[in-house]
Amino acid sequence: MSNYHQESNLAIELLKNATKITEWFRKEGFKSYQKQDDSPVTLADFTTQIYIISRIKELFPNDRIIAEESLIDSLDKNIESQIRKCFQYLHIGEIDDLKEALNYHGPNSNRQWTIDPIDGTKGYQEGLSYATGIGFIDQSDLIMSVIGIPNYNEKGLAIFVAEKDQGAKASYGNRNFIPIKVSKQKDLRSSKMCHSLHYDKPWVMKFAEISGIKNLVQMDSMAKFCMVADGSADLYIKPMSVTRSFIWDFLPGDLMVKEAGGIVTDLNLNFLKYKDEKCIISSEGIVASNLILHDEILNIIKQHNLLETQ
Repeated sequence: MSNYHQESNLAIELLKNATKITEWFRKEGFKSYQKQDDSPVTLADFTTQIYIISRIKELFPNDRIIAEESLIDSLDKNIESQIRKCFQYLHIGEIDDLKEALNYHGPNSNRQWTIDPIDGTKGYQEGLSYATGIGFIDQSDLIMSVIGIPNYNEKGLAIFVAEKDQGAKASYGNRNFIPIKVSKQKDLRSSKMCHSLHYDKPWVMKFAEISGIKNLVQMDSMAKFCMVADGSADLYIKPMSVTRSFIWDFLPGDLMVKEAGGIVTDLNLNFLKYKDEKCIISSEGIVASNLILHDEILNIIKQHNLLETQ
């Protein structure tokens, strides 16, 4: 049995309420902003992060928190009023200082939480797929991750949970959790491949063409890791920036696939590493797969010099 039962239960609770927040803003409307790196962020991102941080701080005040979003200049009274209206409507508690909660990191600690309040913000803005992800590290070990996805594969809300050496499980449509495993697909041509909707590169589709893969799923968010983890897909290929890859985007899905029996590496067959807010890789792409297909996938990318075609 896991020694992190309390942390896991908290993360599941947080993800369920986080999804209520993001879906509330979808119905009520939300303001969007542009970050310094030109990526989008919404009021729903900030509200969700404020909620998750405040609850972790309350229960684990000695833990460090690494979250994606940071304070915006325009968090004015009208915006604060909208955030409080959401919390009041959903009955999920009061938070005194919203700005302080949004930017709270906690003390230096070997126990670290990662938060991605909305992964796939462009998809969220367009009414498409998105996810919320929480990860937990202790003594540099990936210990636990939880991912929440509304309307996952038309099954309603899906909550995925992975714990180190305990396997992975999922709840679909608020049903009981069941163990999940990667697929046993051996034929690459017959496999189902996930790839990014808004952040893809030409070499990914070139790989699919060379491999003869016809069954493609293009979508936003770390939901693609979950599809590999529960066998809904056989592989996921993601172009990456070596210098701009972050822990909150990849730790939850990385652990999920591994605990479901799969593998996640960069294109040089190196496992992903994490330090502070960074996800450390040695190539401009990663592959998550059912393990059976992994070597064949990487060999095709290497033999055809696909990254040189992007």
